[in-house]
Amino acid sequence: MDRRVLSYYTQYQLDRFVRVDQIDQFKIRHVEKGETICELEQPIESLYFFVEGRVKVFLPAENARQLLLCFYEPLQLFGDLEIFEPEPISTTTVEALTPCVCLGLKREFVTNHMAMDPVFLKQLSLSLGRKLGRVIRNSALNLLHPLENRVASYILATATSNHEHQLVFSGNLTQIADLLGTSFRHLHRTLQSFCDQGILVKEKTTYTIQQTGELERRAAGVYVVA
Repeated sequence: MDRRVLSYYTQYQLDRFVRVDQIDQFKIRHVEKGETICELEQPIESLYFFVEGRVKVFLPAENARQLLLCFYEPLQLFGDLEIFEPEPISTTTVEALTPCVCLGLKREFVTNHMAMDPVFLKQLSLSLGRKLGRVIRNSALNLLHPLENRVASYILATATSNHEHQLVFSGNLTQIADLLGTSFRHLHRTLQSFCDQGILVKEKTTYTIQQTGELERRAAGVYVVA
């Protein structure tokens, strides 16, 4: 038995989903920052238990733009929406914001050995219900909240620590504007406003966070990471 799998199994109480005699079916998948765990309209081959890292979930459009749906931290399931389809394909793209770890169960094992397990199905239903509620809530917030709330949430969810242990934010502003459903100009004005208020300090292409508490207040639960 892989000790790493057992450690995650114990930490996240995965016996709620998978019996202890089925642990050997888990396969560890390491995902580097920037790689995708699932990709829109690509086949789903495994049910993934996301146990380490941080990801963003978004919907790519045909015009090359993207719509941010939410951020996730462990524990989450990926592939649960599609796993029982005859030919499952991903309905969103899940991209790693940090190095991530997933425990995968092959789709064939899930459909052949777990599909009639009431314990597994109960937990899967609970997970799906929470995910549906979160998507509905975040979609509404996406439409109803001002851009500054969405930008504050995005900054908090993607910020990293530099060598001086400060929280910093950076990225391609054109891509971020697309994710947040706004224009580059509007996003730039919002970031400049944060700088004018002393919330951020810009250094070349990087923003250093000076007032984390103020960003948390303005984020107001948008794109909740949980």
